[in-house]
Amino acid sequence: MEACKFLSQTFLFKGMSEDAIYDAIGSMEPTVVKYSRTDIIDPCEIKKVGFLISGRLEVVRLRSDGSNTVLNQLSVGDSFGILSVLSEEDCNTKIYATKNSEVLYFTREQILFFVNSSSQISVNLINFLANRISFLNKKIETFSGAHVENRLASYILQEAGKSSSDEFTFNRKKCSEAINSGRASVYRALSSLESARLIIVADKKIIINDREGLERIKK
Repeated sequence: MEACKFLSQTFLFKGMSEDAIYDAIGSMEPTVVKYSRTDIIDPCEIKKVGFLISGRLEVVRLRSDGSNTVLNQLSVGDSFGILSVLSEEDCNTKIYATKNSEVLYFTREQILFFVNSSSQISVNLINFLANRISFLNKKIETFSGAHVENRLASYILQEAGKSSSDEFTFNRKKCSEAINSGRASVYRALSSLESARLIIVADKKIIINDREGLERIKK
C-alpha cells in the first residue's frame, strides 16, 4: 500500500484512492531501481515507464554535433518513458541522474493492462499526452526562433507562465541551455530586451515590463 500512496500523486493514477489503485494494480507489482548520481538511463532501451520516487533527473536531447540540450528536469512524482513505451520509433533522449535517485517502473504490458481495466487511468493518460504535445510545441517554438532575442522572449514568457507572475527567478545557465545559445549571447539578448524596455533585469530576477512586446518579438 506504500507504493499506492506514492502512485496516487502521479499523473497516471490521479483522482484515484489508494484502494482503487491497489485493485487496479492487482498482482502486477512495479519494480524499483536505485541510481547513483551521474548514472544514465536510456528510455528506448529499457522500454518502461518510470516514476521518480526520490532524487532528481534531467531529460537531455542528444544533438548530432555531440552536444546535449536539457529538455526537462524531473522531481519527485514526475515520470518519463511513456512516449517511448507507446511508440515504435527510436528516440534520441537520455535521462541523467543529477542526484542519487530511486525510480519505480511499470512495463508496457502493465501500462496497457491498467488502461484497459480503468476508465480513470485511460482519461489520465489522454490528458497527459495532450499536455505533452502542448509542452513539446512550446519547446519547438523556443528553438525555432530566428534570433536569440526571439528565443529568449519565448523562454521568458514560458517561465512567467510557470510561475504565474511577471516577476520570477531567472537562471542564466538554465536559460542558455534551454534556448541553445551561449551565455554571452544570452547576456546580449537580455541587454537588448531591457534596452527596449520589454523587461527589467534585477539581481537574479526578471520582471516583464511589456508582455505584448515580448509576444511580438517571439513570433
